[in-house]
Amino acid sequence: MKIIPRYVLQHFFPVFGLCILAFTGLYLIIDFFEKIEDIVKSSLPASDTIRYFLYKTPLIITQGFPMSTLLAALMTLGILKRNRELVALRAAGIGSMLYVGPIVAASLALCIAHFAFDETIARSLNKEAQELWQQSRKKGSPAWRHENVWFKGQEAIYQIRVYDQNNLTMEKVSLFFIDPEFRMTRRLDAKSLWWNGRKWVAREGILLTFTEDTTRQEWFEEKTLDLTETPLDFSSIERLPEQLNWVDLFRYTRKIRQEGYNSAPYEVELHLRLALPVTSVILALLGISIGLRQGIHGGIAAGLVIALIVAFLYLSVLQVGCSLGTAAVLPPIVGVWASSVIFLALVGYLSLTDSQ
Repeated sequence: MKIIPRYVLQHFFPVFGLCILAFTGLYLIIDFFEKIEDIVKSSLPASDTIRYFLYKTPLIITQGFPMSTLLAALMTLGILKRNRELVALRAAGIGSMLYVGPIVAASLALCIAHFAFDETIARSLNKEAQELWQQSRKKGSPAWRHENVWFKGQEAIYQIRVYDQNNLTMEKVSLFFIDPEFRMTRRLDAKSLWWNGRKWVAREGILLTFTEDTTRQEWFEEKTLDLTETPLDFSSIERLPEQLNWVDLFRYTRKIRQEGYNSAPYEVELHLRLALPVTSVILALLGISIGLRQGIHGGIAAGLVIALIVAFLYLSVLQVGCSLGTAAVLPPIVGVWASSVIFLALVGYLSLTDSQ
């Protein structure tokens, strides 16, 4: 690596690391004080409390990537300007790509790392954190009920209107049996399911069996089901989009869209998992554009204020777009990616006016 790119990255990554530490620490402190009353009520042991916050930390870290990348880009250029090193580089005839390029490359690497880390370690550990939290709250709750939830089993996907963990009953249940090619082979709709000690029993429903040529219907008053899942598997039931990885979520979204069901919320989640890592690149480009225009005496405080304003505006536009996409007011792809297009256009405008 050449001296100048290495020198730039020696400023960029320490600032990025400090921002991640500050963001994560602040998030954990706020989250702790928000949950301290529940922790005391449920008598959650100190070891479980520590484990809960440790499991949440990887996801919090990835959430801090975009803001930290923006701030690192601004601060890096601010330091170079304050030391008049950019003036020296330009006087020597060195093009901006030599000191801007490393920041762009670093943001691209962080984008890839964000997606990979989020889909593997962060998502699985956050699931463990939610399970631990739900189990702790169950101890202090006389009626533990979940509403409007999904669960992915080994052979079927469960859609449950209400699940009562104490009574081991489900109300208004739909089961979608999926083969390895992600094709639906059977669908069961029942008024309720209850656990008889060994198996789940469905009441007042219909079982649809799909073949290539026909669909067989079986109405029943009561039917014992041969399901792999037991009540223990439902101890930490959660919403489907948060449980599936990106590939499985893509397949599931495509399937329910082909069957005519409302897939907008899942399409939004699908695009959002790609858009959030890309946010690091877009905010880095925006930070570079602003940083190059910022005066020598802009300082760290000015960079911090600019970063907060820009990040707030970007995430606000993204949130509004996601809400419109979920409500099907806008196509999900438009709702999620609109903020990226708008701020990329802003980057282009700042670059053109700066060159002039």
